[in-house]
Amino acid sequence: MLRVGLIGAGGIAREHFACLLHMSRVRVVGVADPLVDQAQALASQAGASVHADYRELLGKVDAVWICTPTYLHAEQAIAFAEAKAHIFCEKPIALGLAAADQMISAARRAGVHLMVGHVIRYYPETIYLKQLVDSGELGEPVFAFGRRVSASSVGQHGEWRRDFNLSGGFALDSAIHEVDTVRWLAGEITTVYGRVQHDDPEYPEIDTDFRTLFTLRNGATAAVDFSIRVAMREWSWGVVGRKATALSPRRGEVRVARVGEREERVIGVDSVAEPIRRINRSMLAENEAFIDAIEADRPPPIPGEEGRRNLEVILAAHQSSREQRLLAI
Repeated sequence: MLRVGLIGAGGIAREHFACLLHMSRVRVVGVADPLVDQAQALASQAGASVHADYRELLGKVDAVWICTPTYLHAEQAIAFAEAKAHIFCEKPIALGLAAADQMISAARRAGVHLMVGHVIRYYPETIYLKQLVDSGELGEPVFAFGRRVSASSVGQHGEWRRDFNLSGGFALDSAIHEVDTVRWLAGEITTVYGRVQHDDPEYPEIDTDFRTLFTLRNGATAAVDFSIRVAMREWSWGVVGRKATALSPRRGEVRVARVGEREERVIGVDSVAEPIRRINRSMLAENEAFIDAIEADRPPPIPGEEGRRNLEVILAAHQSSREQRLLAI
C-alpha cells in the first residue's frame, strides 16, 4: 500500500482527499498546510499526521498530491522528487516554462512519475466526445472549442489568485483546462492568436477575458473563450467534424447532430458527482490512473510534458495579445 502525503488543505485538496480515502491501494499518512486547523480537519479522518511545513513529510511518503497555489508547485515537486516520491501536481504545472522543465527533469533524474491534474479528460462528457472523434463518427475534425464564462470580479477570488506573481492570472489558473481539452479532443496546437483583456482597475495585471484562436497540426482550427465578465454562466466543449457535430453543455449530456439531418440526439452520461460516497467520480478516475501508472512503472496518462505544453499555449496567447500577432509554437 502506497503511503501518500497531501500538500495543501484547501478546496481542491479536500476533493482529492475524499477520493484518496476511497482508494484501497493508498493510505494518507500526512497532511501539510500552514493553516494547521484545515490540515487537522482532513488528517483526523485518515489517522494521518499534521504538518505546518510540507518538508516534514520528505522521505516519509511514497507519493504526494500537491494541491497548493501555483507559485509553490515547482519548489515542492522538486523537493519530493529528490526524496524519491511520485508526484501528482494540480494544474497548472507551474508559473513558467523554466520551472516546469525543472520539475520534469527532477522527476526524470529521480526515476519517479509526475502527473498533472487536468481532470476534464476524465469527465464523462469529454470522454464521450473523445470516443466520437476517435471512432470516426464525426468525420475529420474541422473545429473544436472550449468555453467557460461567468460573472464575477477579481476581488471575489482568493488573495493569491488576485496576485499575478503568485497565480499567473485567471487564464493560467482556469482556462488552461479548456486548452488541454481542445488539444486532447482535436489535436496538437501549432499557431496561436490571442486577445486578452485586463479590465478590473483594482487589479490591472489580472486577465478578465481570454479569447484565442488556434490552428491545429491536422489543419483544423479551435478556439477557447474564457471570461469572468459575462452575465450568463456557461461551460461547454465541442467538436465539429465533416460528418457530424458533437457538443456538451455539461449537465450529464452530449448532443450530436449529423450533417444533413434536422434532429439531434441527446445522449445521457454519468454525472461527475457521486452523491452516495460524496466524491468527484472524474477525480477518482484521475487518481486511480496515477496509481495504476506507479504500480505498472509506466508514464502517467497526463505527464509533466503535457502540463508544460498547456502552459506554453497559455503563455503564447498572452504574448500574442501583447504583440498583436499570430505566433507559431
